[in-house]
Amino acid sequence: MADLTLVRPRADRLESKPAQKPYSKSRTPRPVRSARVVLTLRRCAMAVLGVALVLTGLSLSHLAEGTRLVTGCDAPSAFAMAMGIDLGFVTLEVSLLYAPNNIRDEVTFFAVPAIWGTMALSAAMNALSFSEHAQGWMIYPAVGLGLALPMLIHCLTRTGAAFWRAAR
Repeated sequence: MADLTLVRPRADRLESKPAQKPYSKSRTPRPVRSARVVLTLRRCAMAVLGVALVLTGLSLSHLAEGTRLVTGCDAPSAFAMAMGIDLGFVTLEVSLLYAPNNIRDEVTFFAVPAIWGTMALSAAMNALSFSEHAQGWMIYPAVGLGLALPMLIHCLTRTGAAFWRAAR
């Protein structure tokens, strides 16, 4: 004959589970900011990014001139190449800062080598263009200015974008 004993429910099955908090997309909670603080952060971002924009314009003209010296191409082609190089690394920098967590590793894998490669190319072409008309010992500071320009644009872009992101 079959055993007809009743199965008693286990105590751990009767307890209710605590309610879970809803999933939060941000890694850290955002502090409550006044409108004045947000406005100040945005103004700082615009000032820093404005300087970066002016230096990018300078870099574009020197990079186009360096490209013309090296390749002998016409001015529109050289300027298009200069825009691709300088605006490419600026755009990649901003995309790294704003990449969602689920694709950040993939974006970083491709963007970081491209940023450093285009910055090196921009620095070389800017140095060539800066030093073209320099004579004697003035060649060395001219080359230094050309090499420093892309790194300065890089730092200003990252700083300005960080201010803008903090204002969100």
